[in-house]
Amino acid sequence: MRLLLSLAATAVIALPPAVAAEALAGTRGAGSRTAPASPADCNGAGESDFDGDGLEDFAVGDPFANPGGLTGAGAVHVLFGRGESGKAVTVPETEAGDAFGWSVRLAKVDGDGCADLLVGAPYADVAGQADAGAVYVVYGGPRGRTVRLVSPEPEADAHFGWSLASGGTLVAAGAPHEDAEDAEDAADSGAVYLFDAATPGTGRRISQETGGVAGNGEAGDMFGWSLAIGRLGGASDEPDLAVGVPYENDDGAGRQADAGKLDSGSIAVIYDVREAKDEYGSRKWDLREVARSDEGDRFGYAMAYTEREDVGYLAVSAPLGDGGDVKDSGLVQLFQASATQEIASLATLHQGAEGAGGEGYGFSLAFAGESAGEVRLAVGVPFDGTGGQGGVRLVTLGEQAADTLVTQGDAGDHLGWSVGFSGNRLVAGAPDRGGAGAAVLLGRNDARGVPLSPGTGKIPVLEGAASADFGSAVG
Repeated sequence: MRLLLSLAATAVIALPPAVAAEALAGTRGAGSRTAPASPADCNGAGESDFDGDGLEDFAVGDPFANPGGLTGAGAVHVLFGRGESGKAVTVPETEAGDAFGWSVRLAKVDGDGCADLLVGAPYADVAGQADAGAVYVVYGGPRGRTVRLVSPEPEADAHFGWSLASGGTLVAAGAPHEDAEDAEDAADSGAVYLFDAATPGTGRRISQETGGVAGNGEAGDMFGWSLAIGRLGGASDEPDLAVGVPYENDDGAGRQADAGKLDSGSIAVIYDVREAKDEYGSRKWDLREVARSDEGDRFGYAMAYTEREDVGYLAVSAPLGDGGDVKDSGLVQLFQASATQEIASLATLHQGAEGAGGEGYGFSLAFAGESAGEVRLAVGVPFDGTGGQGGVRLVTLGEQAADTLVTQGDAGDHLGWSVGFSGNRLVAGAPDRGGAGAAVLLGRNDARGVPLSPGTGKIPVLEGAASADFGSAVG
């Protein structure tokens, strides 16, 4: 089970993920795999249509499930349409403690038209390196095959696959606990790896020590904690990479140690990353450049990206920032860019007087997937309400700006721990609802969401196993 502590005390964010690994300990053994559904036809499939039946699907991670009796091996459910049915997905090589499903994403990364499933297993052992981490690409539609991506030089406790992002065939995997290669005393500096998922091969490593990348690889920065890929001011036909560095200190130029505002956080935008370069163009933001900043804000903790009418929007959270001058209530910073406009700050979102310290506004982020019209952003607030009931803020940008709080369930559910969209339907994880966790599906005009979990309706349970934190990740 995940270790849950009060965000008001900052522990749930500040806790080094190595502590969580203790909860993943268990015996080793072989896993099992349930094959994805046979597609009807991938022609004209939507952005998240995994099985090609014409309906948008969504994925839900359950990283501490015990398929085959393997404690913490993890599993993922792909739920079809409105969640009336689904498929459980595991992989044969999964072992106890791998946390398969820690991060999930449905995205089109090959050319068959159907969405493919990206899954992070950041506690998987690779080439004898404990908790080095791995990412799996489970191809949807007729291909029906699975490919494992790993670091070219696996490092113990690097947690490769902690975060994921994609843009076309380009897939990014974060390894925020990887040590800097060229700097002494830079444990957990962090790195990101880029792959072409259409023809998977060796990944390319990018860190704060890579030529042209803004910043310095310092101990505990966690470069790669969150990721996004989009058009963010580089060449109009090339993808750019945004990297969250929420544990970086705001300590000025040059390499420092335990100086300045600790864990204030930052982001780096790296331009034109499709191909390897000796020197990249990049831009770095500390929170103080766009809003009030302080120690422990964790700017860069979560990110989301979308495009509307040739404009790219990037949302970046600081879930312990002082939103509306309410200490530690959280804030989200919006940026925008276009083919003719360099990325720039657009607006700062927060709950104002409705916010309270430790609610975790911005713990998770997702943009709605509509291709045109208004821009809608889901902001997870998993520690909102009495006893951590949780909630999601739905923010509509533009002329018809609106901000609505969606909440339901019981104390301790932590609704909003993860958020995503399936078409225009909101999917919000509540991993502590009941004993197994749940994902709440809310239609655009629904007054109340439908909680879904293994065993409800036609959603299968794990054969001979149990779910533990279903809803920890959605995508």
